[in-house]
Amino acid sequence: MQGLAGVLAGIGRIRALVRYSDALDAYEAERERSAAGPTVDQVVKELGGAALRARLQAEYEPELRHPRAVTRLRALMGDDAALPIADGITRLLDRVALSSRDGATPDPHRVTLLTLHSTKGLEVARVYIVGAEDSQIPGYRAMRDQLEDEIQEGRRLLYVGMTRARDRLILTRADQRGERPSGGNQFLDEMGLAPEF
Repeated sequence: MQGLAGVLAGIGRIRALVRYSDALDAYEAERERSAAGPTVDQVVKELGGAALRARLQAEYEPELRHPRAVTRLRALMGDDAALPIADGITRLLDRVALSSRDGATPDPHRVTLLTLHSTKGLEVARVYIVGAEDSQIPGYRAMRDQLEDEIQEGRRLLYVGMTRARDRLILTRADQRGERPSGGNQFLDEMGLAPEF
């Protein structure tokens, strides 16, 4: 097969034969219901054969397929790697959690990432707001179409984020994103702040 049809056929063939696919089970159920069509074994043969199916469904060692990712994960897990899987997942998620809503004191050796929406009521030493530009806050569409409600919401969110800083506030903006202009910095201009380049 040539072109797009060949690409789609190749993708479909793999998707049907991999371990967790239910495509062949669905096909078999439909075949039993309608009593027509080739058997599953015949379909597997047409899709590449039993050997390909066995290879695609074989267990593999993650260390062999993704050695760098496994090494980083093991370093992050440390001694927790020996825990039962459910406990290990819980411990890992606790360790890499970006923010907490339970009011617990943040780890002083961890950078906490929050959206502007989730900062209300918090106060932290340093706040870095990334994307203080029109295409991000309030957003390209809001500025293009002059959607006053969304522009006002963008102002409010930026204000909330800015007022969370106890010692230091840094606002960043890009001049371009994806080779497109970022749309200026109306909110910074309104505050009398001039970006440094």
